[in-house]
Amino acid sequence: MENSDISLGLHDFLERMRHPSAADFVKSIKSFIVSFSNHAPDPERDSALVQEFLANMEMAFKAHPLWAGCSEEELESAGEGLEKYVMTKLSSRVFASVPDDVKVDKQLSEKISLIQQFIRPENLDIKPTFQNETSWLLAQKELQKGQLIQSTKRQACVHPQLLQSHK
Repeated sequence: MENSDISLGLHDFLERMRHPSAADFVKSIKSFIVSFSNHAPDPERDSALVQEFLANMEMAFKAHPLWAGCSEEELESAGEGLEKYVMTKLSSRVFASVPDDVKVDKQLSEKISLIQQFIRPENLDIKPTFQNETSWLLAQKELQKGQLIQSTKRQACVHPQLLQSHK
């Protein structure tokens, strides 16, 4: 899903949450965020809790009149919006919340900095037409946007590769 799609999903999700009939959803989300923040960080447990909460909420969306008649894509977008909202609220608590994660993040940043010193577009089989400063700046900007999107799906996708790269 592209960043604009994610933003649209979040926007639509927030709009629906403003509807009076969504009051129970809003309470559930706020309650989850508060209760989640009240226990010590444990990445395994935290991941399971978030996944379970998101799955339960997505099931509740399907049964709620606010999403009646929505396509599967619209329901998925609502789930993405919920995930983005929740993970934005919990990001400082979830990502790099234990000393080992902070250490791994620092090591990864150092490795990326070293690689950036010698990898060039031609090493990546990038066509000469795309080897210009404007394209690179746009690509960097998009990657930086990606850093702002903290999601459990992103974490599940990226985390195993990071662990492999540190072995």
